[in-house]
Amino acid sequence: MDAANITLDYMDPSDLLPHEDVLRRKMNNTLIAVKETRSVIPILIDEKSLLVIDGHHRREAMMQLGFKRIPVYAVDYQDSSITVDVWYRKVELNPVSRLFLNSLKSEGKICFSISEFKICSESVYSAYWKLQWLEQKLKLFGSAMERNPSEGFSPPHLDKDVILDIAKKGLRLPPKTSRHTYDFIIPKERVKLQ
Repeated sequence: MDAANITLDYMDPSDLLPHEDVLRRKMNNTLIAVKETRSVIPILIDEKSLLVIDGHHRREAMMQLGFKRIPVYAVDYQDSSITVDVWYRKVELNPVSRLFLNSLKSEGKICFSISEFKICSESVYSAYWKLQWLEQKLKLFGSAMERNPSEGFSPPHLDKDVILDIAKKGLRLPPKTSRHTYDFIIPKERVKLQ
């Protein structure tokens, strides 16, 4: 699949199925940019389920602006040219952060480790929200986490079926949880809104 096989279409944003929450500041910046330019980079969606693969902030901004039809590129999410990766986290724990992590009681079947501290939860969904909460707490203690594509500790494994299941239940993962990669080119030109 290359850029030539991706066609532009327009859809009602309320019909699209998000799987991640949005960051208010990023969504507000997107909202301002859309208002000023009356254009947007199309959202990438699954042609079958209408899952939002890339573009949660754009979708939310255009919904808030009242657009009933927004530009999308529809692809086959199950195609092997689309993969789901995780954002690894690098963190240097200070003594206060270590005390905090050591004090946590952690049970469940889905686990990940921050340094020597094992963190568990009952589902991938709840594990990612626990990780989001931990990131915020550790930042308060002076141990900010840095996300990157290859180094640091690995959060729980994500795959397409888990993401679709979460979205179909009407739930959302924390912002910027999934990292989709593609073996094809997605056009990044802004499109005028209708």
